[in-house]
Amino acid sequence: MTTSRGPGRPKDQAKGNAILDAGWALFLERGVGAVSIEAIAARAGVSKMTVYKHFTDKHALFEEAVLREMRAIQTVQIIRPSGQQDDLEGTLRAFGIGIMSYLATGAAVDFYNVLAGELRRHPDIAQTFYALGPARTIANLASILSGAGDRLAIDDPLKAAEALFGLWQGASNFQLSLGVDTDATEKAIAERVDYGIAFFMRAVLRPLP
Repeated sequence: MTTSRGPGRPKDQAKGNAILDAGWALFLERGVGAVSIEAIAARAGVSKMTVYKHFTDKHALFEEAVLREMRAIQTVQIIRPSGQQDDLEGTLRAFGIGIMSYLATGAAVDFYNVLAGELRRHPDIAQTFYALGPARTIANLASILSGAGDRLAIDDPLKAAEALFGLWQGASNFQLSLGVDTDATEKAIAERVDYGIAFFMRAVLRPLP
């Protein structure tokens, strides 16, 4: 994997962020292949040499921008207490609404569309993306399910987490990527998450003795 420059980086954090912002905006507008270092420098309001002080090349900049987006996805997966002890449904609801709301944003849709065009050319980025994105999301969700103990009849928390996430997502990822009609309002997302949890719990909740 191409990496950003090592010792001393960033020389100037504000300029580094401006370069990342400019590069990412241009990648979304034009695709990575059509963007030059000169264009990134012009958009960021810095010299071409300044860009190279922060990143070895365009692909190093792209990789760092991808990692920054991954950190944003991780942030929305922070599990916050629901306020009630042993409130499994409340914890699942907070997690589901957080991640699905993020995935429905224009920034997230653009991110996935741009990334899809680069993965075959950069398999190392694909591995990083999967590990920090989808795989971590499923692992975090599996951890919540595992914490329910004997309440749930689950023999494989990871597979159960994949099933629940699939109920939340449905066909919305295809609709958003293709730009066809989809209801991504807060109310619609909450209703889809609630439906998925109710459907899932009917399948795995152990009956009370």
